[in-house]
Amino acid sequence: MKTTFVLLITLLIFTGFVMKNKEYHLSQGEQLVNSILAKTAKIINDKYDLKPCGEGAAMPGGPIQELTLCFTTKYPYNKEKLRELIIKTAKELLNQVNENKEIQEFIREPPFTIKNIQIIIYNHDKNGRSLRDPEISNAQILQGIVSYSTIDPEDSFKYKNEYEESYEEALKALSTH
Repeated sequence: MKTTFVLLITLLIFTGFVMKNKEYHLSQGEQLVNSILAKTAKIINDKYDLKPCGEGAAMPGGPIQELTLCFTTKYPYNKEKLRELIIKTAKELLNQVNENKEIQEFIREPPFTIKNIQIIIYNHDKNGRSLRDPEISNAQILQGIVSYSTIDPEDSFKYKNEYEESYEEALKALSTH
């Protein structure tokens, strides 16, 4: 029993050393995704004064299915301004992906469309605090649906109101303003 225990401990220590020395190397697809997301986040920050706060990719098994960027505002925006920012930033990410020749072979179903893009904008006041209902706390586009949410003033972990519109409806609303 004692020998088994010593053998087990020795094996665990040895495994720890072996695992520690292994390095994870990003695939070419992952490198391209990281590059495009970083470049696009910088472009959006410079153009629209939105602060990048997160990024992500859906790449189960390798092929790229969806790309995500998240931003925060420095000032509170109304629904119309958030709609404009969501549409423009989503188009920017979409263009960066579709104009990059190298990444095309890693996309599950090229070309990328608006349904493959997620943009989230967390709306803050000038002091960096989250907004409460009736002001919109966040807006996003996901799978071609634009949504706006307000946080319940009584419980900051709940949404009080959520509104949705299709990408096409959002484009039409933008063109009428």
